[in-house]
Parts: sequence; C-alpha cells; structure tokens
Amino acid sequence: MEPVTLKEIIRWTDGQTANIQNEMIFEGICTDSRSTTTGSLFIALKGKNFDGHDFVCDAIKAGATAVLSEKLLHHKIPQIIVKCTLTALGDIAKNYRRKFSVPIIGITGSDGKTTTKEMCWHLLSSKFNVCKNQGNFNNEIGLPLSIFSMTKNTEIGIFELGMNGSGQLRYLSSILQPDIAIITSIGYAHLGFFKSRAELAAAKSEILEHISPDGLAVVNGDTGFLNFFSGRTFVPPVRVGLKHNSDFQGILTGYDGKGFVLKIDGWRNFEFRINSWNGAIAYPALFSIFISDYFGIQRNRIEKLVRDFVLIEGRGHLKEQNGIRILDESYNANPGSMKMALHYFTKQHARRKIAIIGAMAELGKWSKLYHKKIGNILKNSTCDAVFTTGEDAKIISELCGKKSKHFENVDDLAIYVCKFVKKGDLLLVKGSRFNKLEIVINKLMEKLER
Repeated sequence: MEPVTLKEIIRWTDGQTANIQNEMIFEGICTDSRSTTTGSLFIALKGKNFDGHDFVCDAIKAGATAVLSEKLLHHKIPQIIVKCTLTALGDIAKNYRRKFSVPIIGITGSDGKTTTKEMCWHLLSSKFNVCKNQGNFNNEIGLPLSIFSMTKNTEIGIFELGMNGSGQLRYLSSILQPDIAIITSIGYAHLGFFKSRAELAAAKSEILEHISPDGLAVVNGDTGFLNFFSGRTFVPPVRVGLKHNSDFQGILTGYDGKGFVLKIDGWRNFEFRINSWNGAIAYPALFSIFISDYFGIQRNRIEKLVRDFVLIEGRGHLKEQNGIRILDESYNANPGSMKMALHYFTKQHARRKIAIIGAMAELGKWSKLYHKKIGNILKNSTCDAVFTTGEDAKIISELCGKKSKHFENVDDLAIYVCKFVKKGDLLLVKGSRFNKLEIVINKLMEKLER
C-alpha cells in the first residue's frame, strides 16, 4: 500500500478526530488485530459474532498508530470516529483506488470467477506488474483490503467480486470502478437469495453500471441472459463462448481425459493445450486468452502460459498418491458446476470411480429439486460408489440406492473412505464450502503417504 495521510482519511470518511494533534501518515489499513502492521490504521469493524472495538488495544500493541471507530473510546489513543466503520472502509478503498490510473479488471459470475482471475493473473503477470485479491477476498471487506495492496508499481489490477444478493455488486463495483468487467456465467450459485435465475442475472449485471465510459464489458456469450447485459454500457459487451454467435469463439478439440486443446475461431496456427480433466475450465481459459491478447501479449507466448497454468487447490487440482487419484473440487459447488464436473468425471478411466458429494448451499427453495437432479445424474452414471454428506445430499444417496452411502458428518465420511479406497481408484470430491470436504482429502492423503 502507498502511504495515506490523516487529512485524506478524514476527507474520505467525513470522520471526527480525538486525541490527535499532529498530521499522521498511515502505511497500511488493517481490520484484524492479529495481522496489524506497524504504522497502520486499524478499522474496528462490527459483525454478527465479533466487534473490532474489543480488540483496539491489541491492534495498538501490534503497531497501529490510530483507530477508526464508531464511538469515542476511553483509551487515550489517536481516534477517527465515523458513523459506520464498514462504510468508511469502502469509502477509503474507493478513494485510494482513484489514486491509480492503471487499467482495473473486475470479475464476477456464478462459476469460474476465481479460476478466471488466477488464470488472467498468470498470463498478464508475464508482462506486467499485476495486483489481485488473494484467495476469495471478494466481499465488502475483502475487496477493499485487496485494493489497498495496489502500489505505484502496479500496472494492472485484477479483482473478483462476490455477491449473495441484489445491490451487492452495485456497491462493490462502485468501490472498484473497473475499466473492464467480466461476467463469467449466470448459473445457480446463490440462487436461494433470488426468485429466479433471471433475477440473479439482473444482479450480476450490476457490475456493468460502473465501468468507465471508455471501458470494456466481456460476458459469457453462451448464457441465455444476454438481454440483461445490453444497454448497460457505452459499447456493446464482447460475447465470449463456445457457440457460433460469440464474438470471441473457442473450439474444444482433442480431449484425452487429462486435458484438451482449445482453438480460437479466426486464429490460425494457434492451439492452446489446457491441462485439466474438467472441460469447465474452457471458459476461464477463453476469458484469459481474450484479455491477454487485448493487452498485447504475443499469441505464441499465451500458448505456453496456458499450458503451464496449474489448477488451484480445491478447484479441480489433481492429487495422486500410491496409485489413487483424487480430483479435488472440494472448495465449492452449485448445480451447474456439479453437473459439469460429473460429466467429465464419468469420462475418466479407472478401476473404480467414486463420487464423494457434499450438499450444495444457498439454493433456498430450489435445494431439494437440484439435489434430486444431481442424484438422477449419478444414479444413471458409471460411478461405482457414491458417498454423500450434508442434509440435502441425502436425497442423492437415496436415489443412487445400493451403490451409495450417506454420512451425517464429514469425519465419519473420511474414516470410511480411508478404509474403502484401493489402488487404481479415482475419486471426485465436490461440495459446497460448509461441508469441509478437504478433511476427507487430507486424511486420505495422510494415510496414503504413510
């Protein structure tokens, strides 16, 4: 982070000061007393299960030189008092972002936004100094903190934006003010917060409202919700997809179970080898190739960079030990990504194919319906065994009959799987985050390593 002054913080937040007599310069912004750095401003956020005001002394001891709070504290420490610390965090990030005239890319979507961000970063950082948010720091707290990682050396910023309700992307994109916005998909993630996928599509399109006038919108051209994107930007969105109506069309060829070749319509003599068992990565790859070409990276260089890209832990990464392969999709799941993963999983060759499925979260009134749909897919698949955990995932197990078994908790599932697997087995582990399916993977890997 570049230093910011006390005067700037007061102007950006309309805050009032206490116990401050001289001008101050902050070298960082922190919201967690455990990660507070010397010379930083500590922002005391309030949540359902925590209150940052309770950790002010810890933050000062760790090196914070002032505190931004919602009330006058009795401690004799420099304070900036605001109505809402969360709003102030966003206001500070919005104005800090304005200090930089570099291109900013914002990414959202139901599926693939983190992989798209990481793949774009992998390609762009071969030529530019690129700043990105770490992990899934993509909400009203994580995004501002990610923006603060931009420095005078940053040449491109690339950030993902998450959401679970209407208005959130409008707020986040007002902070980020992207020059380029990417909508990777309109799927089923967070569908439980909306009445329909159309309403979800409208919420996703909010990111387009804050693109700069000379900016660029890039959207999934294969979605059935393109009408929600039209008319929201000065220039019509670029449609990226696998269908013929795409402005930037990819063509999948040569799938061999370990990867496939992606060709771009109109690009002669270029083939992009993608080392992923799951063809769902075709969309992140397409967006990344388009963005890299847009920023002038040579196409033959893009070929090598795409081939060298390594899948992220929990998002399709392949683990292999003692003749057992694990397809790690444990980080998250929704009906769309689950269906795609199962489609490519059943194409694999193995002694036995074992699907370990966790319940899909945030589907609301649609939950039982979509778990039933996944259950029917698995029932008619070539999977040899199906193990489930999570309340609504029991529907999947019941539909799959004798080849399936349901577990009330993930620890029991892990113990059973460790005893069940044999050399030559292939496992797909996929479910929403709350299932903590990484426990199954970690315990199995520990056993295999021994």
